[in-house]
Amino acid sequence: MRWSNLLTIFRREVLDQLRDRRTLFMIFIFPILLYPIIGAGVLQFAAALQEKPRIVVIVGAEHLPKEPALLNEKGDGFNPALFDSPAEAQRLLVQQESETGPWGKPVYREQAVRSGEGAAVMVIPTDLPEQFRQKNDVAIPIHYKSVDEPSQITYLRLREVLDRWKRGIVEVRRQEDRLPAGYAQPIEVKALDAATAQEVGGSVWGRIFPFLLVMMSLTGAFYPAVDLCAGEKERGTMETLLISPASRAEIVVGKFLCVLLASVTTAVLNLASMGLTGLQMAQRATSFGGVPARHAASALAPPTLQSTFWMIILLIPLAAFFSAVCVALAVLARSMKEGQYYMTPLYLVCLPLIFLTLAPGIELNLFYSIVPVTGVALLLRALIVGDYATAVRFFLPVLVPTVVYAWIALRWAIDQFQSEEVLFRESERFNLGHWFRHLFRDREPTPTGAQALLCFSLILTASWFLLQYMAAQGIGISLAAVAAGQFLILIPPVIMAVMLTSAPGKTLRLAWPEPRYLGLAAVMFVALNPLVNELGWLVTWLFPLSSALKESLGKVMEHAPNVWVSVLVFALIPAVCEEVAFRGFVLSGLERHRRTRSAIFLSALMFGFLHVLLSLFQQLFNATLLGVFLGLLAVRSRSLLPGIVFHALNNGFAVVSGSWIAGLRSVGLADWIYRNPDEGLYHKFWVGIGVVVAAALFHYLWKLDRPDRVSRWPESESESTI
Repeated sequence: MRWSNLLTIFRREVLDQLRDRRTLFMIFIFPILLYPIIGAGVLQFAAALQEKPRIVVIVGAEHLPKEPALLNEKGDGFNPALFDSPAEAQRLLVQQESETGPWGKPVYREQAVRSGEGAAVMVIPTDLPEQFRQKNDVAIPIHYKSVDEPSQITYLRLREVLDRWKRGIVEVRRQEDRLPAGYAQPIEVKALDAATAQEVGGSVWGRIFPFLLVMMSLTGAFYPAVDLCAGEKERGTMETLLISPASRAEIVVGKFLCVLLASVTTAVLNLASMGLTGLQMAQRATSFGGVPARHAASALAPPTLQSTFWMIILLIPLAAFFSAVCVALAVLARSMKEGQYYMTPLYLVCLPLIFLTLAPGIELNLFYSIVPVTGVALLLRALIVGDYATAVRFFLPVLVPTVVYAWIALRWAIDQFQSEEVLFRESERFNLGHWFRHLFRDREPTPTGAQALLCFSLILTASWFLLQYMAAQGIGISLAAVAAGQFLILIPPVIMAVMLTSAPGKTLRLAWPEPRYLGLAAVMFVALNPLVNELGWLVTWLFPLSSALKESLGKVMEHAPNVWVSVLVFALIPAVCEEVAFRGFVLSGLERHRRTRSAIFLSALMFGFLHVLLSLFQQLFNATLLGVFLGLLAVRSRSLLPGIVFHALNNGFAVVSGSWIAGLRSVGLADWIYRNPDEGLYHKFWVGIGVVVAAALFHYLWKLDRPDRVSRWPESESESTI
């Protein structure tokens, strides 16, 4: 890649964007105007909500005792001594009504609250003085409207006033009975807040800022990307750019850098505008006075400069990821109008990943750190609240995967730009009948990438509905449920291979392999087993299994008639069904129009994600790692059988490992092989040997096993290479 050409393309795209008034407005003007307007509106609303007095209608106020006084001397408000400050007492006005009139009827009182004549209505019993003399418990009904926020706030304030009045009544009774101080309240709770000032200030920002920053980073990347790609197609300047001395990759990277600059600029300006708005709102909040105002000012204080610096550092890979994805999607669009359509699904994918951070109990850990967008949002929250211990520990685990995702998205954009079919797509009219005829009449030997993704989506959807049905019916984990879930994985790829491809056998790799691949699969299982057990133990240690899940899994194994049934359900059936789906249909479809290396890694990620849904998210890492080897083995052998052998051996040994270790103990070999037989952890020596052997076998498959041989199936395309 020539940097001179790349920088030339970058300068060209930046200058082109600077001439677009809409882009300039979205990047520079919109963030600066948005937050001051929102902040001013919030302050005005809060001020109006706090300063406007609320009316409390008291029916039968003449029955209230003189001491301790609930109302002020005029009777138009509550006793100021029951509030923290006189200003708070002025927010509740009292309107006295007689119980002999219409206010004495419950129906009228409820209708008055619903119509807004009073924010709350409190009814004083007629025998209240007598009840006080007898020292009985008195019920004072309060009418309010829970769905009306002013009425609910008034009710809560009224409850606080009555609680303080009640303490005064108890104190009067204590003095009359000559009881010692503290008799009625032997325990006084003293709250000691361990939160620092920065954590208090970041509590509000930690909830809203990650959402806004991620959304604005996405918005700042999307519009320039659509203009630079789909817009060039409409303006007719794409052909001129393609005949320039710059390569396709240089053109894509130049456009990507321009979009990245726009995304980072948008996010940084949002950060600055939010910070300044937060300072202004905090200063305005202090003007209301009182303890609540001081708490509000502390909560609205923006993050510190140290947190802001690290957030900007983290912002760059996040913006790179969004920029690469937006460029790849924009290249697909035939026009600016079509490019706008891609915005909604992109938002729909990102929003759940961000909203996940708002759920209670979701904290940054090793699993969430590798989840796109979610890990970044959680790390931003930790930086905002000043939790630097968590931020330092997970900064690299979040940063590195985000950079990897950005690189994958950029590679996807470059691959899209290399395809003439994608670059010069013309407008088309969709006809359902013509589409179906084309689908079945012009079938290819192998599926397309879109069909592979559709198959994976059908597998996930079917599995999800099965899990929901089992939960609704109260069906727990059982052998039948496990087998049913596996057959749901098998059915979609088999049906789609028969209906959508002209060579189902080739698509599903139903061919007999050379015997050496079967032996290689068996040897690879022996070599990888120590490492797999180590990784499994490490992941379980980081993300422990719940006791309920352990109990359910234990019951399933206990209900199996014998060990062979367990091997059949947990080893052989999954090996066949999952290999047909992922190393058969899905991998064959992903190999179309992309490098086989990318197809193997994508199919492995899908394989790992399926295990998150169907079984345990603890299996994500091992399933993805093994999926890479299984994909490579299927490509080299052109058969599913070696992968089925490896898969069945791996799962089957997990089922019988307890019996295997018990047998080794009986002959005194368990301590020689395992350092922790109960956990199945091998000695480091065996783990090291296994890693070396597995790496050598993987290198052999990856680099050396490329003999010239005639394919068992007629090839319609040239042999793909890794």
